Amino acid sequence: MKQRCSISCITWRSIFSFAFLLVLGCIGCGKPPMFHVVARNERAVEGERFKIFLKGRELGTVTGSGTLAFDAEGRKGDTVQEMEPRDIEVRIPWVCGWVKTDFSLYLAGPDEIERARAEHRPVQASMSLSYMPPAFDWVTIFVDNRGGPPQTVSIGELQEQVPAGAAQRILLPHSDGCDKANDVRLNGAAVAPVNTRQTLLIDISHSHCYRVEWAGYGFDDSGHGKTIYQPRPFQFLDSNPDFFMEPLPGSVVTEGTGTVRSKLKDVACPKRVR
Repeated sequence: MKQRCSISCITWRSIFSFAFLLVLGCIGCGKPPMFHVVARNERAVEGERFKIFLKGRELGTVTGSGTLAFDAEGRKGDTVQEMEPRDIEVRIPWVCGWVKTDFSLYLAGPDEIERARAEHRPVQASMSLSYMPPAFDWVTIFVDNRGGPPQTVSIGELQEQVPAGAAQRILLPHSDGCDKANDVRLNGAAVAPVNTRQTLLIDISHSHCYRVEWAGYGFDDSGHGKTIYQPRPFQFLDSNPDFFMEPLPGSVVTEGTGTVRSKLKDVACPKRVR
């Protein structure tokens, strides 16, 4: 009886292995499968954009939580990985123009591929987009737009909008690769060279004075700097304050025993500069 069971188990195992190999052998037969791909940004971050290309031709753009569906021909092969489309490219906007980024394709299994072939329809597939820019450094810019119309601050191809009358802290990435990445621009005009180590202050009205204030968290320390930044169209600060024209937080979470947070605020100008 033990011998019969062993033979029976081996027989069924052999049949299963043969059937599996038969499926694998068949999925490589015939013409390459067609895949219906739905691309989306899983993080769905507002403002992130992805351009999708197939064989060098632009298909469209995915923005935020949007999607883009397209058909892409696969390749002949013995495995699903060998049959997946190869000529897909995804790009994201960057300082010197659109650059390649990563994505992942999720395809159906062998059975579904064969079923789709038999029914003469595309194989459903999903595409996950990843916003993976090249190496870069942040550039910090304070824009005092009180009394001014909407402004556009940019480095190369990337830009941020400052609403009318707003005082705003802006972070823009910088990476090498083109001359247009060397300057900070206001409404298209260069105002200052890019500096990743110092905060740039832009005063639209050229009429305000500023000073740095700070507060300690976890220990008793507060005060203000001696330097008063006098009216200028733009200037670099001696330090890099955490906040601009807004109250310091009531508390912060730190890993150590204490920390300091600072802000740049406007102050009355000395009489000699009025």
